[in-house]
Amino acid sequence: MSPPLLTQHHSVPIPPQVNVQGQDKRRDALFLLLYFILIVAAIISRRPDAVLHAQFWAEDGTIWFASAYNLGPVHTLTLPQNGYFATFPRLAAAIATLVPLASAPLVMNLLAIFVQALPPVFLLTRRFAYIGGQPVRLLMAFLILAVPTSAEVHANATNSMAFLALLAFLVLVAAPPDTKAGRVFDVAVLCLGGATGPFAVLLLPVAVLMYWIRRRRWSAVLLGIECSAAIVQAVAIVETAAGTRSSQPLGATPMLLFRIVGGQVIVSPLLGMKFLIVRPAIANLVCAVAFAGALLLLVYVVCRAPLELRLFMVFTVTLLAAALRSPLASLTEPQWPVLITPGAAGRYWLIPVISFFWVYVWMLGRQRPAVIRAVGALAIAAALWTGHSYWRYQPFVNLHFTKYASEFHGVPVGQDFTIPINPQGWQLTLHKH
Repeated sequence: MSPPLLTQHHSVPIPPQVNVQGQDKRRDALFLLLYFILIVAAIISRRPDAVLHAQFWAEDGTIWFASAYNLGPVHTLTLPQNGYFATFPRLAAAIATLVPLASAPLVMNLLAIFVQALPPVFLLTRRFAYIGGQPVRLLMAFLILAVPTSAEVHANATNSMAFLALLAFLVLVAAPPDTKAGRVFDVAVLCLGGATGPFAVLLLPVAVLMYWIRRRRWSAVLLGIECSAAIVQAVAIVETAAGTRSSQPLGATPMLLFRIVGGQVIVSPLLGMKFLIVRPAIANLVCAVAFAGALLLLVYVVCRAPLELRLFMVFTVTLLAAALRSPLASLTEPQWPVLITPGAAGRYWLIPVISFFWVYVWMLGRQRPAVIRAVGALAIAAALWTGHSYWRYQPFVNLHFTKYASEFHGVPVGQDFTIPINPQGWQLTLHKH
């Protein structure tokens, strides 16, 4: 077995296949169920209205549910959106059409919360025992939940693809499963994640490297699935992306690059989203220093970190590069100036922020130099404090969705009916049939 993540330097981990017997399996199952319940409760606690007063958010209503209701749920599963297939939100919307309209947002939100809970729960299974003890993985799992800049991706099906991408990465680097259920889980995650968003293209190098290093049959199976998904998404991107992205220019400058990466990925998650707003005079300098520090840390990780963390950082860099090359932040303004807004486009920063959080955890290892451990400890303390400070998100504006849903029942067949949804200005238009 490989040394734990916190003490490992240059070793190439090839974790053994997990083999747990009888009583241990039952005990693990009970612990995972408990973890799952606690994690779901934590997710809901950040914005309870997602369950208690569920409403559609943005594309959840305007695109996914509207298409499923108006065009038919089966047909919409074959349609790309914004240049790629987005199967999970379309599937969630298809399921939501099976319940009364008033309950449809709740169904989609619950499915999104389920997906959001999977990465931290999976991290706590025995399949990741090789990267560190349970306390280390509990900290890593909590940091996923506590990202302070994740309001945009929280409890909505539209941005669940970011959590599916994180989960797919974890499947690729996890120890091979020893049960049929584990193998079914891996296949389901890679198939659903690969069919949701462009991430399969970015994860393909990870799958190739994991197969090349491990040379195991299961790694070959995962590589085959990831390769197939990447091909399908790549074809969709080539064939449809040009006509669906914003026509606005990037508006890219070096200082905006520092503000985006340094501000959104490093500064805001550690010091809070208000820090750069209340200190505009030093914002550029702070972000430039943070950007330089991130580059130095990236070099250190590539040279010293265990394989999984290096691969995660490679995935992060390619993800950031793709996001900055073709963001969809505004239909009316240049893209990069919009991306520096605190809290904006959180879907692009979630995985990069988590990757740096996990780097800070690795920096705590006893074999790291004292200065590195001190920096890691300060970063973790700041992340936990800021996560606590920004734990509760603002509830959605109550647009009285249930009232409109009740009115929809009285609309004559063949007529359109428009319902306002969050964020304000968005609408859900349903064709009564």
